[in-house]
Amino acid sequence: MDPRYRNAPPPQYQEISMQVKPCPTDDLAITNFVYVAPGQFDPSCHFILVDDHFAFTVRTEANIPRGVLVTNGMQRKWAQFSNDQPVTVLPFDPFNSGIDVYLGTIRLEIDYRKKSMASNAELDTDKLSQVFNMTFINQMFTSGQQLVFDYQGTQFLCRVVDLDVVDLEVLKAGRGRSDSGARSQTKQLIRADFKFEDLGIGGLDDEFSAIFRRAFASRIFPPSIVEKLGVQHVKGLLLYGPPGTGKTLMARQIGKMLNAKEPKIVSGPEVLSKFVGQSEENVRKLFADAEAEYKSKGEESGLHIIIFDELDAICKQRGSRGDSTGVGDSVVNQLLAKMDGVEQLNNILIIGMTNRKDMIDEALLRPGRLEVHMEVGLPDENGRQQILKIHTAKPFVSLKMRESNILDHDVSVGELAELTKNYSGAEIAGVVKAASSYAFSRHIKVGTVAGVAPDVENMKVNMSDFLSALEEVPPAFGVSEAELQQLVQNGIIPFARHVDQILKDGRLYVDQTRQSSHTPMVSILLHGDAGAGKSALAATMAMESDFPFIKLISPETMIGMTENAKINEINKVFNDSYKSPLSVIVIDNIERLLGKWIDGKACSLTNALTIFFLNTDWVDIGPRFSNAILQALLILLKKPPPKDRRLLIIATTSRRRILKQMDMIDAFASEIKVPAITSLSEIDIVLKEMELFNDQERSDALIELGTVENMTLSIGVKKLLMVIEMARQDVDKVNKFVNTIVALCKAANERDDDRF
Repeated sequence: MDPRYRNAPPPQYQEISMQVKPCPTDDLAITNFVYVAPGQFDPSCHFILVDDHFAFTVRTEANIPRGVLVTNGMQRKWAQFSNDQPVTVLPFDPFNSGIDVYLGTIRLEIDYRKKSMASNAELDTDKLSQVFNMTFINQMFTSGQQLVFDYQGTQFLCRVVDLDVVDLEVLKAGRGRSDSGARSQTKQLIRADFKFEDLGIGGLDDEFSAIFRRAFASRIFPPSIVEKLGVQHVKGLLLYGPPGTGKTLMARQIGKMLNAKEPKIVSGPEVLSKFVGQSEENVRKLFADAEAEYKSKGEESGLHIIIFDELDAICKQRGSRGDSTGVGDSVVNQLLAKMDGVEQLNNILIIGMTNRKDMIDEALLRPGRLEVHMEVGLPDENGRQQILKIHTAKPFVSLKMRESNILDHDVSVGELAELTKNYSGAEIAGVVKAASSYAFSRHIKVGTVAGVAPDVENMKVNMSDFLSALEEVPPAFGVSEAELQQLVQNGIIPFARHVDQILKDGRLYVDQTRQSSHTPMVSILLHGDAGAGKSALAATMAMESDFPFIKLISPETMIGMTENAKINEINKVFNDSYKSPLSVIVIDNIERLLGKWIDGKACSLTNALTIFFLNTDWVDIGPRFSNAILQALLILLKKPPPKDRRLLIIATTSRRRILKQMDMIDAFASEIKVPAITSLSEIDIVLKEMELFNDQERSDALIELGTVENMTLSIGVKKLLMVIEMARQDVDKVNKFVNTIVALCKAANERDDDRF
């Protein structure tokens, strides 16, 4: 029934007051009729209006008392009736209402009435529509109405989403019949029994919804409506993001929800061939079926899906390849021509996947080709919970963890989701596999031949298995904990007030990065003498932040790299950080990343020639520095992260003056000076912490240091700890410690005097 009927003046029949009652049998409930006692209405009356608003198709039933209106549960839910509710009922003749009442098309949402009856079997939509038409022939429908439909012994819950009526006079004249018939026979694109949960994709609800809206929504509507809008369907979408986040899985699973033809899945390198012209021919073959059907059926042809995995292998920027064959460029040209060439196809959908979007030819990414760009990023906590539930429900020793009670009661999916920050979907799957291997190991009988222990039936995967697995399977976009721990081997010794103040300021910068809406990126520079503890303080700040992504950039990890390789590595760390909502990058000894640089305003010709011929990589006096690396760092230090991403950069240097000459100081939002140890009281605190001497020995050592003439005390805590450990090995610890400290301080004073 058209919604306009609600406002149509009903024929002048006498109203009857009735009472709503439920159906006495299930057979009556699934007919979609309402029932009354015989003789209450004229036998020619087949439709009624209840409370002047809700139209129903009515039938009589002998066993129903007079004054009772029998309804089923769906009808009461739709009209918001309650049992025993009094209503007014009057006969309704829609054919005399002056409104078109003949149903042209009806669009339904359909689902299993009971989830336990759900099946993965594909339904024949044509046959389903025929049975529906026969079951509900001559009935009245209204938009939003709900009903129960029995098909081959299975009950389905239906809701009327939309409907169209047709003009009877137009039908009599023979006009408009072909359009209605064609639309009624059009196969629904989305399977009626489709449920998102069946795809087994966790943490990608938002991405999948966006893909559905952009790529599939227009294909659900009849071609005539889309033609009126003057738009073409989306022909291609690009899924990009870090490895293991579910791009390939999502593309492969899309075919499960569609009544389209089986998707063609091809890996990028499979297209390439050593034979001349064969690579282009492989591309043409992928589109051949779609072209043939589109020529014969036009807009009524089915949807053809082509999935390109590792798209960057064949669609690199044209002209960027080092070979002289031109094969790669020809493949890109052929793909562009097929997607949006002279003979345009409107029945194709290309899905490309890559984790290197920057390598894809830009002509392929414009509207009309791969126009929908969907980033498939790292899952959030809710997404990780979904992924964990999916993987713990997969087959495990021919059983299922949850259904077979193999997952121990102490396993908390919520806690695991909290612990797996920055884990991709593939890495979470790896954690589940590793946890299962720990459970296996407890039930392996060790002997001359490996075998299964008798208590294997009692095997459980517990929380400790998952915790061990987390240590074994670290995330690629996680924390470089081992590298950072190397910088804090001896911990932080609070030998002076400035140490605690530096850490306190570091926590403020961490909070600013996490919370401030105005500064999504914060960069600080720790500077001071060599060995003053800058690296340890920077690493401590980073690890105390508890950010899910913490990476270290240091010269030690780039030994042997060329200048371009260093730039690529630094850029990769920054790009990886943008994939995490909260990130910290520690750049240790930033001046050493720049290679050779000039310390001062001039150097002697002898020293310059010596450095030139020896070709040393980094020294205090050098003929040049790496301007390419400098410019790359300046750009990255000033480049704000993407929306909803936050980045903290902590850099250290022992040569602040050099960075100032390079105009690099201004790239940092703040500076923190890390002083060296300059007083005997500070040395005393370190000695107590390291327990090198007893009280008397420590007092003697400090007295001797205090009596040394012409010595300015200045030593880095790192170097002091080294001296302490060396003195610990000597028989005369006090003298060894004092003499070494004196020698180091005098040598440092001499270097300061000789520095130009």
